[in-house]
Amino acid sequence: MLFRSLLIAAASAVFVHADDSAAVAPEDSSVVKLNGENFEDFVSTHPLVLAEFFAPWCGHCKHLGPEYVAAADVLAKKDIPLVQVDCTQERDLCSKYEVRGYPTVKVFRGAPDAFTDYPGERKSDSIVSYMIKQSLPAVSVFDDAADLQEAIDNLKDVIVLQVLPEGVTVGNDTFFTIANSLRDDFTFFSTNNSEFVDKYAPKSGKRPGYVIFRPDEESSDASIFEGKIIDKDNLVDFIKVEAKPLFGEVNGGSFRAYMAADIPLAYYFYNEVEQRGEVAPLMQKLAREYRGKINFAGLDATKFGVHAKNLNMEEKFPLFVIHDVKENLKYGISQDTELDNDKIPDFVADFVAGKLDPIVKSEPIPEVQNSSVYHLVGYEHDKIIALPKDVLVKYYAPWCGHCKRLAPIFKALADVYAADEASKDKVVLAEIDHTANDIPGVDIQGYPTLILYPADGSEPVEFQGQRTLEGMANFIKEKGSLNIDGVALHDEQEAVRKAEEEKKAAEEEKAEEEKQEKQADESVVDSASSSEETTSTTTTTTVAAVSSDAEKAKEAPKTEEADPMAAVYAKIGEAKQFVLKEKDALLAKVQGVINGENHDEL
Repeated sequence: MLFRSLLIAAASAVFVHADDSAAVAPEDSSVVKLNGENFEDFVSTHPLVLAEFFAPWCGHCKHLGPEYVAAADVLAKKDIPLVQVDCTQERDLCSKYEVRGYPTVKVFRGAPDAFTDYPGERKSDSIVSYMIKQSLPAVSVFDDAADLQEAIDNLKDVIVLQVLPEGVTVGNDTFFTIANSLRDDFTFFSTNNSEFVDKYAPKSGKRPGYVIFRPDEESSDASIFEGKIIDKDNLVDFIKVEAKPLFGEVNGGSFRAYMAADIPLAYYFYNEVEQRGEVAPLMQKLAREYRGKINFAGLDATKFGVHAKNLNMEEKFPLFVIHDVKENLKYGISQDTELDNDKIPDFVADFVAGKLDPIVKSEPIPEVQNSSVYHLVGYEHDKIIALPKDVLVKYYAPWCGHCKRLAPIFKALADVYAADEASKDKVVLAEIDHTANDIPGVDIQGYPTLILYPADGSEPVEFQGQRTLEGMANFIKEKGSLNIDGVALHDEQEAVRKAEEEKKAAEEEKAEEEKQEKQADESVVDSASSSEETTSTTTTTTVAAVSSDAEKAKEAPKTEEADPMAAVYAKIGEAKQFVLKEKDALLAKVQGVINGENHDEL
């Protein structure tokens, strides 16, 4: 589940450190360099190959480099080759095998298309141990009782033993199929030795027996499968449950297996080895009592104490907490006082009886909602999704790139419903930070996850379509119970918005035109005033000149003889009177000519 994946990813980030070792194996090492031309031929001609797809600049690859070289040198002596493919040079080959991160390590079994991911630790001894195990048959068959007992005593793996009474073959094919599928996790043996048959085979003698031996435990504590193999699943379930030690240890190597068991895991966090030793008998007793219902394990708080936060507990040790893996719920003994181990049995019994309330991690409930997208938190999750409204919830993580890209689209759709009076109380778009809030009963496998909770209380529906406004709106209409057409609302609102924008643009354009006309009128008036002043000055000068001449004529001495210019002076006087009389009309005509009118008057 997602919780497990995130924890493993976080652990990887914590424990990987800078390393100057080269990612590229030296030429004199046993690591074989392959490319697109020879890769398929090489893996086809070798029954077992470990291939590293890497990039020279990758820090994780540099860290793995010397470990990989050391493992290659050891495994070369057993004819198990380790190879490298430089993805910066062989992009097509790496793309074919869907290499999405560096390094990617895969196990090939005699063919280019027969491969699995390498699941082990990136240490030389882990690589060697894993590959040697892969080179062996899925099931090791023993005839001699002493050899079998020695193998059981010496191996540090969980051993699944099949005992076959003479002549019994029923279930044998199923056992080998299971062994092949689980060989990475367990060691499988088979025997028909009478000593083991007498001890572990069903008393009927007509079907095989199956026994689980756990490391560091006495053979007397072995678990015996007493059911019938109807199909492989019931035996697989038995193996996964019984393979866990009574009181195991949670660490980087075992965490995956505990999560995969799919039953609650009870943690005992300890600061000192002595604390673990003191509580071990109690844990083993409880483990026997609740076998198949709860797994019990210790966790070294000096190394992994921060994991307490993932379980909604404080980093105060020792502590006891049960994680319901399937529902992702956590139940812990109060840390208000120091842990009393005597309280653990009653606490476990109450958990099994369903009497305990889980510890819910939640952000505070917001005092005010300031957005069309409802800010949801763990404390009120169930209340909001139960409203008689179509509620679409986005479960996200703050660091998620896909979530960041979806955010503005999700907000835009929320705005559509919020802006419509008839719809704003019928559709809710909410978001919740899944990393900061527990959501009991909701299985989130990736981010973002969108789930619609219909108003009529029918089954929630997960959104699987394109994360567009139209896609989500159609999903709400089709899967919700109120038939709200968000696309139609959006189109109507867009039409109104565009009409308002066009109206505003037209008003602005009109205002600009009026502004320009006003500026033009003011320019004309200024020009007219200037012309009027010029014309007035000219006319005044002319009139003044005529008046001066007329005055001179008046002042001329009179003689008996008629003055030949008298008539001229008389006309000048008349002109003076005319000009003075017609001055205003003349100026108006001149202004008309300036404005492009009354050309004939000129």
